[in-house]
Amino acid sequence: MSALSIEEPAFVAEVAGLARAYAESQTFVSLLAHELRTLLKVTERALDSPGEEGLAAARESTRTVQDLVESLLEVARGRPGDPADAGLAAAAVVQELRDEIERRDAEIVVGELPVVPLPRVLLETVLRNLVVNALEADASRVEVFARGDGAVCVRDDGAGVSPRNAARIFGVYSGKFGGAGLGLALCREILRRRGGEVWLELPSTFCFRVR
Repeated sequence: MSALSIEEPAFVAEVAGLARAYAESQTFVSLLAHELRTLLKVTERALDSPGEEGLAAARESTRTVQDLVESLLEVARGRPGDPADAGLAAAAVVQELRDEIERRDAEIVVGELPVVPLPRVLLETVLRNLVVNALEADASRVEVFARGDGAVCVRDDGAGVSPRNAARIFGVYSGKFGGAGLGLALCREILRRRGGEVWLELPSTFCFRVR
């Protein structure tokens, strides 16, 4: 056997690792493009609203896009970013989604939340997607609360997820089921890249934690 054949398994493993990392990067870029497109649509709708209120909403959405891009650049540079108060982040998300919450006649209840080792804008992105997921599941009441194990959870009284769909709920191409889709996959990728995790507790409680 030649020396090349002895090193071949390590070489194959290295190539497979690079291919996997490339695929994960492509997936993350697609998810972020989806998130940015959603935020820009919010800006567009806000600009269609007459008066100062529409301009204020457009400015806020634009600020969110700018902050998200800056935070992602920090992540790309390997910088951890400052931890954020989840209570303040949740309040900002509720304010941002005010019109949607009123349109759906829903109630959002935010409990006392901890400081989370995640940059503010990324924390808001995770919370926003979890709350939107609950609203799209036709929930009339959504609770955002903390548990003693350090997890932050979003629970709703919507239709919930069946055990059959639970295994694929965070999949990029799972399609919508009770509001689940690319938003949940984005939450998973953001948290995974920061050493965190997100999971579903049937039927309709999503929890995440960053260690």
